[in-house]
Amino acid sequence: MESILRFEGTTKDLRSDLAGRRLYTLGPLDMEVMRGEIFGYLGPNGAGKTTTIKLMMGLLRPTSGRIVYFDGSTPPPKARQKLGFLPEQPYFYQHLTARELLAFYGRLFGLKGSALSNRVGTMMRLVGLAEQADTRLSKFSKGMLQRIGLAQALINNPDVVILDEPLSGLDPVGRSEIRDLIVKMKGEGRTVFFSSHILQDVEMICDRVAILANGRILRMAAVSELLYGSVTGYEVIVSNPPPKLIRTLDLGRISTRGDKVVIAMPPDVDLNAGLKRLMALGVSIEAVNPLRQTLEDYFMRELKGGEHPVVKGPGQRMLAGSSKEKAS
Repeated sequence: MESILRFEGTTKDLRSDLAGRRLYTLGPLDMEVMRGEIFGYLGPNGAGKTTTIKLMMGLLRPTSGRIVYFDGSTPPPKARQKLGFLPEQPYFYQHLTARELLAFYGRLFGLKGSALSNRVGTMMRLVGLAEQADTRLSKFSKGMLQRIGLAQALINNPDVVILDEPLSGLDPVGRSEIRDLIVKMKGEGRTVFFSSHILQDVEMICDRVAILANGRILRMAAVSELLYGSVTGYEVIVSNPPPKLIRTLDLGRISTRGDKVVIAMPPDVDLNAGLKRLMALGVSIEAVNPLRQTLEDYFMRELKGGEHPVVKGPGQRMLAGSSKEKAS
């Protein structure tokens, strides 16, 4: 695959305005983002995700090293024409309508006349806001503002879309809508780089991820490489059994899910032998699901220095940062 963005020994020192002392150092960062992929940049609050994105956008300059785009140019200003950007907390002029906002950003990229009008209409349809095109942004929900934010990030038809925490603060429906839009961007041939600490969403849509902590990259790899190794156990779901009798089989941890009994079998239990013993009791086996580590499991293990993860079932949680974002 072709590299579209590359960090080469990139560092950034953040210093106090008063004493000039170094407060925080990001990097050195050495990583590549490939054309056409969805790349997740993961880390707890304060890890340096937003600082990295500001460096990518040319809003900050590296202390050392460099960031290489496309044909070898560094961020300003030619390469920036091929970028789309949505910051974590964008501020839009609330008195503008959605159509007026996109027209404003389109003109910044030199669009005008029918080309501008057509592009605005296309973006409104893409993000599902065509019927709200003439609604003022003061009336928009958080999810709608995120969608119009994505539309402005795409108004210049960029090759690379950079999103800072695009899923933060959204309800499940809003997160699903934004995930779908990100996947659609990839389908159009764009490269998407986004930071997040909502690990379930990253696991669902990303091709590769980099895990950042304390300004350093702990690991960078394909999601499939991180998660889909050996099976670490099985979840067996049975209906209407006598739980006390199942416990006597000593097959694993027993829990209930509605009127079902769930048996979490560890990897050292013989699955086939266990299923035969269950069927001998006359219970109905409804499902057998392999258990693998989640992205949250892997993330927490990396942060703790390689401890073995506790493998959970299908549900994941949002990772809560332990400190305030230092590099905002």
